[in-house]
Amino acid sequence: MTSMDLSTEQEEMWRTFFDDNHADLVIVAEMLLRCHLSPERVLRKALSGLESSPCEVTFGQAIHAVIDTAIEYNRETANSPLQAKTRPSVKLRVPGISQITELPWPERAVYFLRGILHYSCERTGLLLNLSDFQVDQLYKLAAKRLEYKNKTTCR
Repeated sequence: MTSMDLSTEQEEMWRTFFDDNHADLVIVAEMLLRCHLSPERVLRKALSGLESSPCEVTFGQAIHAVIDTAIEYNRETANSPLQAKTRPSVKLRVPGISQITELPWPERAVYFLRGILHYSCERTGLLLNLSDFQVDQLYKLAAKRLEYKNKTTCR
């Protein structure tokens, strides 16, 4: 097999993987985007970066690429009029995800990375450009809000 054949095969494997896991990858993008931007755009850019990559086709690699791409878009649009808040649609099969989507963006992003994806405090801080203290405070605030919402909706 030539290197061209291997490259084409790698691209096809990533495309198939993104198609098969589309709904979960969309929710990762939606949870981390802070502006009104199509998650499809994030997925396309993440996929294009992975297609030529020699790394193994895994869910972890895909999620990492989507996270990096969403955060890159957040940085690019930080001072843009696109910064309006959006409510992501709910597709991921995680208990309480609809309540998480209602959190303000910083809490939502931290809670999603720490509470759902189980990223470390340090890794979350590096991704979101926050200190460990800020990550800890945002996570605690999000957890309190979610606990309060659960109490008020269960009555």
